Amino acid sequence: MANAILKNEEVEALLAAIETGQVLVGQKVETKKDKKIQHYDFRRPDRFPREQKRRLQKISEEVAKAMGISLSRYLSASIVVELIAIEEFSYEVFVTSFTDIMCTGVLSLKPFNGLGCLTLDVGYCLAMVDRGLGGPGRIPQKIRPLTMIEEAVVNAVLLSVVEEVKICWLKIAHLDWKIEKIESDIKSLQIAPSTEVMISINFATSGDLGNGTIILCIPVTTLEMMMIKSKTEKVGRQEEIALVKNVLNNVELTTTVVLGTTNLSLNELINLKEGDVVRLDNKVNDLLKLEIEEKVKSYGKPGMVRKNLAFQVSSMI
Repeated sequence: MANAILKNEEVEALLAAIETGQVLVGQKVETKKDKKIQHYDFRRPDRFPREQKRRLQKISEEVAKAMGISLSRYLSASIVVELIAIEEFSYEVFVTSFTDIMCTGVLSLKPFNGLGCLTLDVGYCLAMVDRGLGGPGRIPQKIRPLTMIEEAVVNAVLLSVVEEVKICWLKIAHLDWKIEKIESDIKSLQIAPSTEVMISINFATSGDLGNGTIILCIPVTTLEMMMIKSKTEKVGRQEEIALVKNVLNNVELTTTVVLGTTNLSLNELINLKEGDVVRLDNKVNDLLKLEIEEKVKSYGKPGMVRKNLAFQVSSMI
């Protein structure tokens, strides 16, 4: 690169700029941008794809409505269930986040491996028990663990909830989820390794029994397997549909153009001979019927294409 030579007036202008401080000599000016450091919490990973989260949210909203209907019907009360959040935690963070006594139904996630859980406020469970046994269904002021009889009542209610969840999930997979047992001490419950990534689907309940929470927690690996199976089955169904369409496209159907109809007596039919004219019910300018397998599908006009008879479709049925 050739060295540029400044003219006298350019040199004078540069010296004047240095004297006034407009140009800094011996200093390198840099524009510094603040770098934002993002902290990653390994106890709260984010490994579930956004697209699948949106799909999960849509299904969970349907689950919320179904839960509300199921609980209302089972307990003869007005209960509304709403989806409030879908979060990812390590299992350790999930169980240590509870400070109150909770009622937890341990879920087997067949046909997939692993366990999940359906967790409710014990106070809300006591209200469900009270309602189920004929009481008003009030949340007691003093919260305590459930008795064996109360656990049996709650188990029956949760079974109805799980059935509704399974129906909503039919779009993704056929599930055989079952409640294995009811536990009150969730912190001592070990259904997954402490580092296992879990999806927590949080619902809020309101209505005749007061306010409560229902949390469905399942491993991310199980959800991923469900999504993969759903995608595989969808591709399989598409291939099956394409095969059926291909077969149907090659099916030969009997097609008939009806010039017209008439009624003949048996005597007229017996005496019919070559050269006789049979009068039809159609007029010369009337559209003719096109029948496929003896069912009228369209109307049109007769004609010729080269040396072959043809039929021009005027309207479809």
